Amino acid sequence: MLRTNIIIFICMLVLVIPSCIVPFDPHIAAKNINKYVVSGQVNDNSEFQTVSVSMASSIGDPKYIPESGCYIRILDDNGNEFELQESNPGIYQGKIDKSYLNPGTSYKVEILTSKGINIESDFDKMSECPGIDSVYYIRKELQPNVPGQITRGLQFYIDLNAGNIDSHFFRWEAIETWEYHAPYPREWYYDGTIHHISPPDFSRIVCWSTELVKNIYTLSTVGLVENRYTMLPLQFVDNHTARLMYGYSLLINQFALSEAAYSYWDQLRINSSEQGGLYEKQPLSIEGNLHNYTNPDQVVLGFFSVSSVKSRRIFISKIDNLSFDFSDYCSPDTLRVGGLHSIDPSEYPAFLVGNKIRYLPIVLSQYCVDCMSLGGTTIKPDFWPQ
Repeated sequence: MLRTNIIIFICMLVLVIPSCIVPFDPHIAAKNINKYVVSGQVNDNSEFQTVSVSMASSIGDPKYIPESGCYIRILDDNGNEFELQESNPGIYQGKIDKSYLNPGTSYKVEILTSKGINIESDFDKMSECPGIDSVYYIRKELQPNVPGQITRGLQFYIDLNAGNIDSHFFRWEAIETWEYHAPYPREWYYDGTIHHISPPDFSRIVCWSTELVKNIYTLSTVGLVENRYTMLPLQFVDNHTARLMYGYSLLINQFALSEAAYSYWDQLRINSSEQGGLYEKQPLSIEGNLHNYTNPDQVVLGFFSVSSVKSRRIFISKIDNLSFDFSDYCSPDTLRVGGLHSIDPSEYPAFLVGNKIRYLPIVLSQYCVDCMSLGGTTIKPDFWPQ
């Protein structure tokens, strides 16, 4: 009898538990949506500085809402002023000669929106940035949650050696570029009539794609015996894409930050990691250094920072004994019943597998013959090895 009661209880528990699971739908009050979002940074790596101004969007529909028509200027603590002009909606750029970009100098931004809202940042001081000590990778095998499956790839690291430089707060930005290929040239296609391209068109076989790695990397050396750190992990690039197949380049930008800027970026790193990218379209409501002086009770999202920057690029090709485990976007498909006439005009031009003499009844998607259909470019980057 007792055993029967236990079985009944377990069955009831199985039925009840799913009904208690409520989907997470973060409630964002309307007053938090109409906030200004400002993102800007002065750095000594470029004479052109950029500030973006937008409005916060709802979490349920994250998007970029540019704020145009602003008057923006950057000021330093030596009395110099630099105006920015709108280059794209919500994006403002201005030139600051490198002679004005020196460690120890502080900068702030002043914004007057088209609605007459006055937004200003605190002064942020440029810290001296040491050169990047080294960037390297180690081959790794990761055991995912699925038993028996192993993910292989490269784990990238960076070493910091700031020596006697009076900078203890750092951030890193990683930009990856990789080469990828379309498996077929454009040779035979049908658009109501059969066409043969001779010689075959190989112009869209090889492409390159560049993306900013979304992860945030920060480090404070305060409290360490030396102003250095070894093997700070960057991103892991696995073998489930073509990124490492033909050639891969990683550009690392190293920023020396003020303590206030470091606190902001480190909190952003923590929250972004915990939220799993939920708020990646706009900054979270983390206290920054921007103030709405027209409406003091209205928080301004974002941070205006100043950084000295150093960069280093690493290039990788032909990784020995690294196998790849992924399905590309090219899926040849046998012609349906009706042959060429079964191809809908909306699919024109429909490319076909073939040789110099004839085509085969196999249809190729755009991904098979045009690497640019995946968003890349056929223009080889200047830094790419010959």
